Formats: sequence, C-alpha cells, structure tokens
Amino acid sequence: MTLRWLRHPVLHFVLIGATLFAASELWSPSEPARPPVQREPIVISAEQIRLMEEDFVRRWGMVATPAQMSALIAQTLEEEMLYREARVLALDFQDGSVHRRLVEKMRALGDRPGRPPEELVREARALGLDEDIVIRRLLIEKMRILLAQDPSAPPLTDADLEDYLDRHRERFLQPAELTFSHLFVDESLRGEDLEDTARATLAHARTLPPADAVALSDPFLLGLRFRAYSRPRITARFGTAFAEQVFALEPGVWSEPITSPYGLHLVLVEEKREPRLPELAEVRHQLVEAVGTERATQRLVQGLARLRELYAIRVEGRDDLSTPGVALAAQP
Repeated sequence: MTLRWLRHPVLHFVLIGATLFAASELWSPSEPARPPVQREPIVISAEQIRLMEEDFVRRWGMVATPAQMSALIAQTLEEEMLYREARVLALDFQDGSVHRRLVEKMRALGDRPGRPPEELVREARALGLDEDIVIRRLLIEKMRILLAQDPSAPPLTDADLEDYLDRHRERFLQPAELTFSHLFVDESLRGEDLEDTARATLAHARTLPPADAVALSDPFLLGLRFRAYSRPRITARFGTAFAEQVFALEPGVWSEPITSPYGLHLVLVEEKREPRLPELAEVRHQLVEAVGTERATQRLVQGLARLRELYAIRVEGRDDLSTPGVALAAQP
C-alpha cells in the first residue's frame, strides 16, 4: 500500500509544485521583500577546520596559507548551504542517479534478492543511507544548476550578442591575414644559378599579369597561392623570417627574393586584411554559448547571495567568515 502511494501521480505533482514554488523564491529577487524563512544555523567547528588543514597538507604537501584556508572554509559553507537547500527542495525525489546509488548500497548490504528497486530505495532512506558523499555531491551540483537557471528569462537578442562581442573583443578579434601568390625558385634545380635565376624570373614576372606570371615558377608541393593566411599559419609553413618579410610587403608588387627553408620565393601580396571583429553570423553559436554561461554564472552568484540571507553562519575562531554580509565563493 505504501509503495503504491509513493508512486501515485498526485504525490509527484505536490512535490514538484513545492519544489517550483520554493525555487521561485530564488529566481525572483525583485519581488517585494518578505521575511525570509530562517534555516538551521551552519556551524564550522574548530575540529573541522583542523581536519581541513591536515587534508590540505596530505594533498599538496604544504601548509595552507590563511587565504587558502579562507577559501576552503567558504567552499565548505557554500556546499553545505547548497546541500541543505537541495534537501529542502527534494531534488533527490525521482532522481535516477540517486535511486541507483541507494539500490547499489542496499544490495551491497547483502539484502535478499528479488526485491523491487522502489522498495530498496524506500528502505535505504529509512536507514539513512541517503546521507552519502556521492549523493551529497549530486545534490550540490543539481542545486547549482537550479540556481543558474531562469525559466522566465527572455531569449537572447542580437543586441545582447553584439554587446558581449564588444566587451570581449580580444577573445574574438581575428588576426591580420594575407592572400598571396609566390614564384618558387628551387635550389635543387638551379644550383649555383639560384640568385641569377631568381632575379631574371622577377624581372620577367613584373612584365606579366599575375595570372600569367605563375607559369614562371618551379614546382612547389604546397601550392603557389595562399588565401587568408595569418602570421602564425605562414610561420608554420615557411618560418618566422619569411612571415615577417611577407607581412611587411605592400600589396600588388612582386617582392625581391625572400628566403625560406625550401629555397627562394618571389611574393605578390594580393590582399592584406587588418585585424577585425567577425560578423555576428560568423560567431553566433560561440556568442550564444558565452552569453548563456555568463548569465548563468551571474544568476548563480545572485542565488547564493539570496541563500546566504537564510542562514546564520558561525565559523569557530573566524569572525570574518561568520558575519551576515560575507560573500561566499560562487563556482559556476
């Protein structure tokens, strides 16, 4: 009878509704202020701090600095807060990962085979087996995800994406690029006549249209025309000195012979494009992802600040972390 009631849709709707109602308190900071429902205080004891210090030494082989200890304590407080709120919101209800963990723990106890998973889950909860480090981590992460979401957020507009693009120019700025052709003079073919051949080829090339001049080149395995190449790409193909000289050329004129590891080259820069921000359409996908991440991080920070108002926090020996206004370290 009990199991049938636990599976009843009415119970599911009640719990889901309660979760959404409670979560709406976190998503609606602009609502008229109401007295917050206070939770049980969070206390970090001196013994817990000592264990943190010992664990740090075991893990990193050195004593934690005061700043590092403050960060560890803040992280511990944040995770405890998130875990408690996840329990308040029943985020473990009907969670497949939590259920699998509880079933595994019950079966590891040597429970009689053949019992349905629902019964094992119910009994595991009754035994307190859901107070588990793995389940704790799952619920903390689910709570972070919940805080970072906003179901009522309007869709992103082009103005939102352009604003992000402008604020993060250095991330999206595309480097200067060259489109160039070259005539190759192969040392293995020309031998001691390499320089003379290069000079004669240059003189001839300057009398011809560029499309006809390419016929004067010796064969070159990598091709005779390179479109929209940045300095790093040219460097990778021809070396640093070659790239520097080519980027210094004026477009439209065959260059003097330029040396590379392959031989000599006569280079004609056809187009030089200065560093630029890409068109919105070129990076729309990256921008949508980046703006989404930025806003989710902001919502998480704001959500943690609102949660902080619900808890009295006391850290033994650390008044700086026990004050009501202290900000905890938000990790997206």
